Amino acid sequence: MIGAERFRVPVEGFAVFHPKLRTSLDVVLPLLVVALIAENIVLLRQNHRLKTELPLPSALVVHREEPLRDIGGVGFDGRFHSVEMPRSAAEHLLVFTFAPQCPECVLSESLDASLSAQAKKLGWRTVWISRGTLEETRAFCVANGIPLAETLVDTPYSTYLRLGLAAVPQLVAVGENGKIDEVWLGRLTTKSAKSAAQFSSDHPGVQASNSAPTSFP
Repeated sequence: MIGAERFRVPVEGFAVFHPKLRTSLDVVLPLLVVALIAENIVLLRQNHRLKTELPLPSALVVHREEPLRDIGGVGFDGRFHSVEMPRSAAEHLLVFTFAPQCPECVLSESLDASLSAQAKKLGWRTVWISRGTLEETRAFCVANGIPLAETLVDTPYSTYLRLGLAAVPQLVAVGENGKIDEVWLGRLTTKSAKSAAQFSSDHPGVQASNSAPTSFP
């Protein structure tokens, strides 16, 4: 039969390729797979670079000198609480924002907890705002020694925007009339933690305790 040495009929629904064509595919297909893997690696590296090098949109960042008001969330008592803002120059509030599943928040936690303890000794009030669910946040707080009474979850969208919760962790120092005095964005390092500790030391508060970081609306 003419051309019988060049082509074969399908067997059980699958084409049987000529040996030379099969050999070519055996060589080409692995090369295509390698090329696709290399392209994905390049894209992943570019994406990581963009995330780390490009500045965050201003809408996601809390700015110094801006007023902070009307923030709140649900406490572990199941009730909504509004965070009471400082009213006088001698009152100060430290706001920690975090997400239980955020690797940077986990790495920052030991410095955050130490800073919170020091600030409270200096008369500051502290509050922790979580972007996670109630159960995730409970487990995170218990594991890291964060007082549940100082922690809020399920924040309304207005709080999400005002605190820039799209970018966590953040540390926000709030002063007289709710004005933002200072912001530390991202995981605390030894340097930034020292800066925050020095700031709280330079601005001692008048609160004798931290028993009421929040108030009912």
